[in-house]
Amino acid sequence: MPPLRSLRAFEAAGRLLSFSAAAAELGVTPGAISHQIRQLEEHLGARLFERQHREVVLTPQGQAYLRSIGDAFRRIEEDTRILFSANDPASLRVYASVNLAQRWLVPRLPRFLARHPTIALDIAAEGGPPPALAPRRFDLAITHGAAPLAKVEPTRLFDGRLVPVCSPGYLAGRSPITHPSQLDPDRLIHTRKRKGDWRRWLKLAKEPGIDAGRGIKFEDMNLAYLATVSGMGVMLFFANLVSEDLRAGRLVRLFDLALTEEPDWLVYATPAPERERATALFRNWLVSEA
Repeated sequence: MPPLRSLRAFEAAGRLLSFSAAAAELGVTPGAISHQIRQLEEHLGARLFERQHREVVLTPQGQAYLRSIGDAFRRIEEDTRILFSANDPASLRVYASVNLAQRWLVPRLPRFLARHPTIALDIAAEGGPPPALAPRRFDLAITHGAAPLAKVEPTRLFDGRLVPVCSPGYLAGRSPITHPSQLDPDRLIHTRKRKGDWRRWLKLAKEPGIDAGRGIKFEDMNLAYLATVSGMGVMLFFANLVSEDLRAGRLVRLFDLALTEEPDWLVYATPAPERERATALFRNWLVSEA
């Protein structure tokens, strides 16, 4: 096994393509970098750099080795960050979907921080399915439906029913919409990731005469939400995620009819032992907000 200092010198010099820049990054002299890399080349029996006038260039073997060494150092840095930031009991890593984070979680966080100012939050908001809920990666995760491969029992946050909403601006100057048959099919707002929602809702409303395939389409629910708030049309959105919008009058719910077969929103807790109390405080606060 080559000495670690030689591997670190090679990774820095290969990434920066400069012995001087690598020396400055590692806090040693350029001569020390050159010596450590020469030792590594002798150990491997291969040239890693072509030393040219005022510059160095990686050989093909050097390029391949740098990819491997660089990946290894990145894994070490990531594992170090995860494992040893876990020693801080006042820091919680929280995963949530983008929609829930933006529409529901983040607007409420000031209330949690006012109660618990010493708990620092690291929020990861992502689209798509939740990541692996392994301890020491996330302390707590909020998911729409069950998380894959989860080994802990979740806590129910609230249901996932979908309701038709629009902005007051969309309704302004229009005839009142009091029945689903009055919906304009060209102003139905869809998302490609949930393209069957309107078809299911219109079937539930017993309105086969409205073409559910027409309307305005967006890639995801966040874009569709922004379009709805701006007055472009009517969207089916999670009722609990737009509760503040409905109270504030930014959105209006058109009908009581809802799609109720959607999965619940769930809270999974997977903390390291030293952060169990802080995680429990945050989980209990989430449930109280719901």
